[in-house]
Amino acid sequence: MRKLGVLIGINLRALLSALRLGSSKKSKATGIGALLLLGVLAVYIAGVYSFTFALQLSSIGLLEYLIPMMAIMGCLMSVVMTVQAASGFIFSGRDTDLMLSLPVSAFSVMLSRITALYIENLAFIGLFMLTSGVAGAINGLGGLGYYLSLVVGTLMLTFLTTMLTMVISFVAAFITSRFPHHSVFSTILYFAFFLLVMIGAFQVSNVGNLLMTNQTGFDRLLNGALLPFGLLKNGLEGNLLSLVLLAIVSVVPFLLLVWIFSSRYKQVLSALASRIVRNNYRLGALSARSQFSALFTREIKRYFGSSIYLFNTGFGAVLLIAGAIYGAFMHSKAQTYIQLMGGMEVVIPIAAIVLGFIVATIDTTCISISMEGKTFWIIKEAPVQPRAYFGAKVLLNLLVSWPATVLSCLILGIAYRAAPLTVAAMTAALLSLGLLIALAGLCINLFFPKMDAPNDTMVVKQSASAFIGVFGGWVSLGLACVGYIPAGKVMSFELYALICAVVFLIGSAALWLWLKKGGIRRLSSI
Repeated sequence: MRKLGVLIGINLRALLSALRLGSSKKSKATGIGALLLLGVLAVYIAGVYSFTFALQLSSIGLLEYLIPMMAIMGCLMSVVMTVQAASGFIFSGRDTDLMLSLPVSAFSVMLSRITALYIENLAFIGLFMLTSGVAGAINGLGGLGYYLSLVVGTLMLTFLTTMLTMVISFVAAFITSRFPHHSVFSTILYFAFFLLVMIGAFQVSNVGNLLMTNQTGFDRLLNGALLPFGLLKNGLEGNLLSLVLLAIVSVVPFLLLVWIFSSRYKQVLSALASRIVRNNYRLGALSARSQFSALFTREIKRYFGSSIYLFNTGFGAVLLIAGAIYGAFMHSKAQTYIQLMGGMEVVIPIAAIVLGFIVATIDTTCISISMEGKTFWIIKEAPVQPRAYFGAKVLLNLLVSWPATVLSCLILGIAYRAAPLTVAAMTAALLSLGLLIALAGLCINLFFPKMDAPNDTMVVKQSASAFIGVFGGWVSLGLACVGYIPAGKVMSFELYALICAVVFLIGSAALWLWLKKGGIRRLSSI
């Protein structure tokens, strides 16, 4: 038991180690701050939805459905936030061979890793459910059975969430290791899954009307496919037997799945680490290319070869195009709201701000150097010009950002019949912002490289450069928005957008000049 406790502590620290910016006490405090940020996110989301749902449900006499509904949402969000991290942590960790060589059973190794993942899920779901419970108590729910069921339900549902995360991560790891073009395929699946969750989150806002019109169907669902949440609902109403059944249906399958994986853990890891090898090699001529072309091709292969890299930095481009298409289809319904807001003169600056915040999330360069990882020495030893190296990374960012930006502006401009000058000015401002984001992200990654991450997930999701890269872009756009408050009274939106474009281009030029000198020195010191 003591060995299991030590393993759990080691794996939990490994799971959260990337939240630190270094090894000093200050860096550890930063890691705690990142954990607090995740907690604030859970409390914020749960607070917004739970208090809204409580008002809706109490008005139709169905407040007892509040906690089950929030539990469903919290578990789904926890799965989305941890599934890709679990895939790299459980099935492709660098220290797996070392841990399996220790005098401990494979079951203990597997159980310790799953327990670490359970603790991470529990931190999010616990705060989520605590906030929802407060909303329920304020609106009339309460009693010893209510609070007991809230605690037990949170602990038990986290087992189910962790189990679902483990299964999905195994499927993702299997796809990654077996199928041709595996990274693109798994990224498409993850995109689809994430979009479904987002659509479901938007539809949940109509929960009051759905329950009022089809309460019987929802109860049938709680007693069938969503049985654990139905048992939680019964426990909240004072049925202690339901809590016992919830514990059985949560813990027993969890332990069974851990035993199944642990009994074949080494074989599973070996199978996932292997690759299908083609033997139809053919002799052919080799093509020559320039150094920059070779570096750019290398960046593209790495980008599309890592699903976590592609998803987190490319989702903004997908959102730009999907949002523009959705806005075009909703053109007729949006006219009423446009008139209420004051016409296109007011809506266009708001649309530009929304598009700008999405463009700011498309930042491949803020982690591109860290993605080199253990192969970075090859670039340092090769006769590669740093300018070509920087240029290839910036060009990849622009390849992801610029086409989606132009397409979204054109779709919205045509659908809402905006003036050509307005569309051109907004597009120029957003394109120049994309260039500034790409160059600034590269500078940030030079100052905050993370070359020792155990997998790509740690670099993309839990590194300082990724955090600063995204929020730094929002700061730049926020300053432009603040500047428009006084400037909008004396000049048109088109003129201000063009001024912003010039300012962004000047900032981009300054960053490129620094990269040519200071950036090269920073690169050589990594």
